Amino acid sequence: LKGCSRAVLFCATLSAGADGLIRRAESGDMARALALDCCAAAAVETLCDAIEEELQGMFPGCTFPYRFSPGYGDLPISLQGDLLTLLDAPRRVGLTATPNHILVPRKSVTAILGVSEGEVPRRARSCLGCPGQESCQYRKSGGHCGIS
Repeated sequence: LKGCSRAVLFCATLSAGADGLIRRAESGDMARALALDCCAAAAVETLCDAIEEELQGMFPGCTFPYRFSPGYGDLPISLQGDLLTLLDAPRRVGLTATPNHILVPRKSVTAILGVSEGEVPRRARSCLGCPGQESCQYRKSGGHCGIS
């Protein structure tokens, strides 16, 4: 959010129907379940892209660095519940979090999008530029969070 004067908080969900479809497929055809899971993940990201486009239209002349979500970079996943409360997400869209901060329905996202009046340089997303790289559990296990 460096260089941003405002931030927008939003959530998106494919609903419990998508979770149910994936669960039913898991009981009979794991390859189909995996394909459905991948398609649902892509669909919720496409939904977030559409929300971001709509928000950009609400702030003409502003620039928007990358959106980010709890559990990535240095934003703790433990903030999930607080963000859902701020958005009134359980009542408005049926989105909740488990005691371990996992979103339910699973194919859901909470996100923060910075809004800047001026140009904000967009750095390439990578582990090297991540403020959480020293404490990153993904890196400790030899992987990455998927943003690079």
